Amino acid sequence: MPNCFQLLRDGVAIPLAAVDEEMCRHFEAPCHPTRYYESWYDTIGYGLAQGRSFDEIRSTYADIPRLVEVATWIETHFTVRAWHERKGYERT
Repeated sequence: MPNCFQLLRDGVAIPLAAVDEEMCRHFEAPCHPTRYYESWYDTIGYGLAQGRSFDEIRSTYADIPRLVEVATWIETHFTVRAWHERKGYERT
């Protein structure tokens, strides 16, 4: 039963790989072929999928300034859609 999330711009879901490419350009970092910038998907994305707010996520990673910057950048450029999928049930 996964927790899921999407990042939306103007109501349209943006592929997470495209978000990562845009993020890398913004932070002037090379894109890695197999890993997201600063592991944002596994940290910030995980928090978003759990329904946590950006303030909660920033508080969790307060000791990692780059993740705080990334969370703020995501919040500034996207809206979040998060949901929980249950086996055998339609997504709502």
